[in-house]
Amino acid sequence: MARVANAWSAIGAVMVVVAATQGSAAPAPAPSPAPTVVGYWYGLGEPGDPEVFYIDTFNADGTFRGEYRKCQKGQLIYQQTQSGTWMVDDGVLTIHSTMINGKPGKFDHSYTIEMLSATEFRARLHDPDFLFVERRIPKFEFPPCYLGV
Repeated sequence: MARVANAWSAIGAVMVVVAATQGSAAPAPAPSPAPTVVGYWYGLGEPGDPEVFYIDTFNADGTFRGEYRKCQKGQLIYQQTQSGTWMVDDGVLTIHSTMINGKPGKFDHSYTIEMLSATEFRARLHDPDFLFVERRIPKFEFPPCYLGV
């Protein structure tokens, strides 16, 4: 009888251990949030001028600001700012500029988002056809012209 009691005690102990370990595994990590265009993006080149470099800022409230520059022989020779609103709908980024160089101005551009990750953003301008490739940067800060951007 002692053997039967010991066998039942062993089985009970195993069942307690199994039950205690069920659900004790570390919880699955939360899924990463989907990448977003919100933030600062640095790019080089635009239609008709591969030497223009820029920073686009997309804010969570739907506003944007872009600044575009060109350097030659270490000197800033071109600078333009734009601001307005942005939205993404069905994979298409639409930018509505309402201010250009601090003055009222207007243009609308649409871009198909070809790729968006936490660090890179590729969007194709519809007209003219041009692929913009931008890298996320931590803050709005241009490299100096003498670096030969």
